Amino acid sequence: MPITRRQLLAATAACAALAGTGGVLASLPAPAPGRALLSSDELQVVAALADAFFPPGNPVGVAGAAVNVAGELDKMLAHDLDPVVAPVFRHLLRGLEHGSIATHGARFSRLERPVREEILADWSAPGSVPRRMAYEVLKTCVGWAWFNAPAVRAGLGWQSDCHVGAA
Repeated sequence: MPITRRQLLAATAACAALAGTGGVLASLPAPAPGRALLSSDELQVVAALADAFFPPGNPVGVAGAAVNVAGELDKMLAHDLDPVVAPVFRHLLRGLEHGSIATHGARFSRLERPVREEILADWSAPGSVPRRMAYEVLKTCVGWAWFNAPAVRAGLGWQSDCHVGAA
């Protein structure tokens, strides 16, 4: 039976997450209060990623920190993706968060934006295929949630004649 893209994505993210933490972060915490899936720490990592990927002054004019990327991504992971993807993504977030302690002396979410951008640039560079794929997963998922924010869609001039759910 051939491997699917979803299985490849899940396996790659899992490998990158485990490589970033030495495999010590096997269990996942409960969701944060009012959230469907992501823990408080994971929400902080997503917010730090959104701030690094979409800093103030970006061409769209809406900073990642100005919209609720973490909350939107929590909903998307819980409701829009195959359930097998969410735990792998959560481990990836934890690998990034705790892996930076060894390289930069602090959790990813507690580092200043320029240092977070440097880490992400390293992850996006050619060399380590699993790390590069993990970077692409992070950027795609965080970007997915950021582009879904009404302020971002308005900044892009997005208009839709589709009224989903209207009767």
